[in-house]
Amino acid sequence: MMTKATGMMVVFMVVRSVMAAMLTTCGDAWAGQTWICAVSSAVAVDEDGTVGPPDLGDRERPTFFRIDSNTKELTLLAPRSRRGEITTLQAVHESEGQWLFSGVEHGRGLNLIITAEGRMSLSMLADGVVWSVFGHALPEGESDEQVESTPSVTPESASGERVERDSDELTESDSDDAAESDSDALTDNEPAARSADDSHSIASDLCVASPP
Repeated sequence: MMTKATGMMVVFMVVRSVMAAMLTTCGDAWAGQTWICAVSSAVAVDEDGTVGPPDLGDRERPTFFRIDSNTKELTLLAPRSRRGEITTLQAVHESEGQWLFSGVEHGRGLNLIITAEGRMSLSMLADGVVWSVFGHALPEGESDEQVESTPSVTPESASGERVERDSDELTESDSDDAAESDSDALTDNEPAARSADDSHSIASDLCVASPP
């Protein structure tokens, strides 16, 4: 016969197994996620209150990077001069729809947060200085879908539009040239007509002025 203590132990083991399964399922849903991040602004604050751009020496400021929660790596994508640089992240956590990453880079502490809305915030902490970086993050799969769904204009259709537009412009130009030519012809004929009228008028005057 099962005692009360034994029954409670069984229930506890079942609940623990269910919770472990749920945590494993939730973890698998985001453990392999990757993001493409774009940097929009960066600022550094020194211990004396000086605010300005981060001092990177002769290196260019990163503009795009990739976060892989599976390999725990931050990989620079741009600028070209720094493409491929990798920072290893020691910890990855998911909390309330946000992903939090932390690591160490060249003796500086690194912390990064990506929200479900796509906001990205990163901080670098060194002796006497804090760098704050802000930008946007897009799950890598969604970025591919955005590219595929973007309508594109094929060279054939673009060429056809240019040919049709050029044809319309040529037709309008021909019409303008024809109208201008007719106008010039009329203008050239007017002096001749006036000359004939003047000649007739002079002859009439001569006829009137000549004796009978």
